[in-house]
Amino acid sequence: MPSAVRPGTDVVRGAGRSRWRGRVADAGREALGALVALALAVIALRHVVATDRVALLWYDGDSVLLPLVERSMQLGQPFEWAMSPALFFFPELPVYLVCSVVTATPQQALALNGVLVLLAVYALVRAAANELMPSAGRPARIAVSALALGFLTAVVLTESSATATSLELASLLLTTTYYYGVVLAMLGTAVLVLRAVRLGRASVAVLVTLGLVAACTTASNPLYVPWSAAPVVVTLVLLALARRLPWRPAAVLAGTATAGSVVGYLLRIPLRPFVSLDPSTYVQPDRAGATLRFFAALTDERAASAIGDAGLLLMFAGVLLAVGGTVWAWRVRTSRAVLTATVLPLVTVVAVSVGVVVAGSETPRYLEPVVTAPLLALVAVAELARTTVHGTRVHRPRRGVRAVLAVGAAVVLVAGAATAPSTVRAVVDARSAGAACLDRWADGRHVTGVGQFWTVRPLAAYAAPHVELLQVRDTFATYPWLVDLGAYRDASPTFVVIGANDLWTVAVEDSLGRPATITHCRGFDVYDYAGTAGADVLRHDVVDSADRIRRERGFASSPQRRAVVPGALYGCIGSSA
Repeated sequence: MPSAVRPGTDVVRGAGRSRWRGRVADAGREALGALVALALAVIALRHVVATDRVALLWYDGDSVLLPLVERSMQLGQPFEWAMSPALFFFPELPVYLVCSVVTATPQQALALNGVLVLLAVYALVRAAANELMPSAGRPARIAVSALALGFLTAVVLTESSATATSLELASLLLTTTYYYGVVLAMLGTAVLVLRAVRLGRASVAVLVTLGLVAACTTASNPLYVPWSAAPVVVTLVLLALARRLPWRPAAVLAGTATAGSVVGYLLRIPLRPFVSLDPSTYVQPDRAGATLRFFAALTDERAASAIGDAGLLLMFAGVLLAVGGTVWAWRVRTSRAVLTATVLPLVTVVAVSVGVVVAGSETPRYLEPVVTAPLLALVAVAELARTTVHGTRVHRPRRGVRAVLAVGAAVVLVAGAATAPSTVRAVVDARSAGAACLDRWADGRHVTGVGQFWTVRPLAAYAAPHVELLQVRDTFATYPWLVDLGAYRDASPTFVVIGANDLWTVAVEDSLGRPATITHCRGFDVYDYAGTAGADVLRHDVVDSADRIRRERGFASSPQRRAVVPGALYGCIGSSA
């Protein structure tokens, strides 16, 4: 009898070993895809670090916001931040705090954050590929996802200026304060919608996740609504009206995205003390004509070089993928998910582009979805191409396609490995020369000074802990923009940092008198007023104006001397950790 049972047992064992080998092979393929994505992220980071774009990554007044938040928390200052309409509480702040824990300097934390963002883009596109290409093999889905990230990296490689006021949009993803959180939420929302559309129903898990993403992201940054929620609702309604989607799942998904966004706006009510401007102040329809002329000038400026032309062509190619993919998917009667994945990027690009013009905005970064949304269309078009040519002669020579993809992956891996050492060295060795000069002047003393926004913020982020800097207007009144008002409590500023590009309506010496000493550093001067009457004027003007602003915002008059995270977003931050 035992001998009669053995063949069946061997078959079961063989099947088990086969499944185990299959899982190992799948894990190896996924690891290879992730390694290619990491190589692409390193290549993108290396380009930014090696060009003038590094100033936007590390030393821009906006980009150093989260290092300043982390510094304030380390110093135990009250969490009384005056933010922009974008609060960066989710997911930017928790992600950066994790990066700062495992790195030694703000430059290293910012660089790591940028790499993680690009890896997150790959992961989300990879998830979209699972929904759009369910019948394709795993290698095909991985290859298309890597190709999408490669497209984004190619756009990054065309961007090298030091300004955020340009049509160089892809590299903004590597920074912490130019809305990468909304971009990731936009892609994540699309993945959830595509899953529900593919299955023909929205599970409780999908709806709850969609609602949380919409609520937390809107609470932190209202841009989620025009970038993601509104295009999703419009896309679902259009496809349902055209009878390409059933009304029930479309209505449930649209209602969940809308409800989540409404909850997000309600969460912003208790967060109002942290918001410096209402988002409605950005809407100026009467400036639509000026906005068109502004972006026309930016386009001409971008097209002034060959590399700029290449960047514009890549952006146009992405938009063309969305347009062409929509027409193709509509005509061939493809799957509902593929059709949705082509229409949604197109609606997003149109909504964002028209919205920026109608709002009269001259802020190029609001066009970021023009570069990122077409990544979904790229995956959808790849699936259209695969299913359309399947079974034809074009489909048969698969070895050639595989060879091209293998060579491309090898080239990326080699390039990533070749640039990794120099990239790591550049990040590790990065130091702020201006902050070092200021530290030498302070010579270990605990001192507090003031300065204007663009000059003082990079110094404040990288200076030694015993050197504190407060940002002020040219009148020495507190400038409540992306700054912790808690740092002004009981402050005793005694010096002024005057940048080479600062504009003062009244000369500093006319306002404060002659300084005790003047120290020259590259790009700025330090006017020391310690022991002079000018120090008393500084304390009066700066501290009193900060006290008044805190009272107007409703911050407590005597908070505990520690940093606290706003309670309204505890749940969102916890879910992102």
